[in-house]
Amino acid sequence: MSMVHPGMAQSGVAQSGIERADIAFEVNGAAVRVSVPPVRRLSQVLRDELRLTGTKVGCDAGDCGACTVLVDGDPVCACLVPAASVTGASVTTVEGLANGRLSALQASFLDHGAAQCGICTPGLLVAATALLERNPTPSEAETQDALGGVLCRCTGYRKIVAAVMQASRHMNGIDLRQPDVGHAVGASPIRLDGVPKVNGTEKFGGDSFPVDALSVLVVRSPHYHAGFAFGDLDAWVEAHPGIAGVFTAADIPGKNCFGVIGPFADQPALAEGFVRLRGEAVALVAGEREAILDLDLTDFPISWTELPHVLQPREAKADGAALIHQHRPANLLTSGYVERGDPERALAGATVTASGAIETSFVEHAYIEPEAGYAYIDGDTLVVVACTQAPYMDRDDTAKVLGLAVDKVRIVPTATGGGFGSKLDVSLQPLIGLVAMKTGRPAALAYTRNESMMSTTKRHPAEMKATIGADAEGRITGMVFEGDFNTGAYASWGPTVANRVPVHASGPYATPNYRATGYAIHTNGPIAGAFRGFGVPQATIMQETLYDELAGKLGMDRLDFRLKNCLRDGCETVTGQRLESGVGIGECLEQLQPHWARALADAEAFNA
Repeated sequence: MSMVHPGMAQSGVAQSGIERADIAFEVNGAAVRVSVPPVRRLSQVLRDELRLTGTKVGCDAGDCGACTVLVDGDPVCACLVPAASVTGASVTTVEGLANGRLSALQASFLDHGAAQCGICTPGLLVAATALLERNPTPSEAETQDALGGVLCRCTGYRKIVAAVMQASRHMNGIDLRQPDVGHAVGASPIRLDGVPKVNGTEKFGGDSFPVDALSVLVVRSPHYHAGFAFGDLDAWVEAHPGIAGVFTAADIPGKNCFGVIGPFADQPALAEGFVRLRGEAVALVAGEREAILDLDLTDFPISWTELPHVLQPREAKADGAALIHQHRPANLLTSGYVERGDPERALAGATVTASGAIETSFVEHAYIEPEAGYAYIDGDTLVVVACTQAPYMDRDDTAKVLGLAVDKVRIVPTATGGGFGSKLDVSLQPLIGLVAMKTGRPAALAYTRNESMMSTTKRHPAEMKATIGADAEGRITGMVFEGDFNTGAYASWGPTVANRVPVHASGPYATPNYRATGYAIHTNGPIAGAFRGFGVPQATIMQETLYDELAGKLGMDRLDFRLKNCLRDGCETVTGQRLESGVGIGECLEQLQPHWARALADAEAFNA
């Protein structure tokens, strides 16, 4: 049941017991004074006290550099700087780089399209500003070194480095006019959301929390598989001033189950009685911001009973393995299958064959922005403002979990600081929605970096084996592929991976005889979901590795071997789809030939 602290459902600010200090310093040329604990992170002071949200927070550990600001002209990670240490100092954030206009550097970022999602852009701009102030004409190597402390997950850095180099040559500014009509073909227009991304005004999931919002903290499992029971939650709330309430699965008014593919939906918003993975959410603690910031959960009343767990598909499939979902025998979520021709006969008659087994690991999406958002009640409608890649799927699942009609849930997407597939899944939306519904207050939540990495989806690990055969001329005759894909504790996009891999495991090559099977297997590991390619990159590693081996056995150049087998206009895929036109892989490989020859020569010279 819901435990709401008497009187706390009304807006109010709890007084923290942490000692505060008056700290005076300068921000973007203006004198400021704040009263905060001396050890409060400078990033929190800038964002929460001064509402300068252009300074982003991606890790709170000095790893990502998104929070880079200048302190007396030197770039620092604001998340590592105690507020007291900037007493009397001059701090510059992205908002102060050009006093509301665009500096030559910001303009150059626009001109080069150097800002993609934009979450890292403020940190990069601040770091680059410091570079150009001390070295107006840096080399490319010096530029790369100066920016090395700020991570970008989207761009690959080339456009960023080019933008800094151009700004160093054109410090008097750049013409930012959009291409005129008749002159746009071949030109790169300034992206429509470019200016907010470079001047710090773009709003991401954690940038617009209402000042009266309750902060939400998620209690998560420290175990891969365990039962749990709560103690006296009411007494715990009473003992912690500023805590508005604790909410569990018992408070969920709708169906405590969500998932991106309806027939396979299996994930609870809050676990009920037991957890299937480390990091699974079991309870929500809501309270005033200061109370949540200072909260220590070591005395939270919950007891755990560890249960056996499996982390690898081979363990999950073994006879006698405990079922992670009772209605899924052998821990099999689903499978996909494609067959064409007679692959066994083709392999038996092949001049050469290559066989192998490859395992790939989980891969974290590593977007710089952890999941963040807030929810509030507007009349009879729940409004959720959060970073997402799929607002309509978020709406439908949030409505289902909270027992609302879909037209009574409104999802407002913020700018999203990287997603790459993982933010297609629901994360915090029903959680903050639940708190807002139960308390009548806005509810805000931003995952920590550890929390994001523990609880959100990953690229599927794979255990794959395959055999491919070719004739004496180097043409592929047949292929057999089988892969187990570790989909983790819940389904997410596992069905898509299991079914897409068999369609694409042959790669962009003509394969007349073929059989491929993909299995999505449950384990107690992290949930695996959407990640650019849905299992195909893993299968490609298997296929391309064996292609290299076949080329070697035939004494053929590896690129020539692929050119001989690549799909062309008029070819059929392994599923029987005829590609009438637009097949460009052959032309692409042909364009690579001189570069490939040069790379081989360079490698030979290096190893001589």
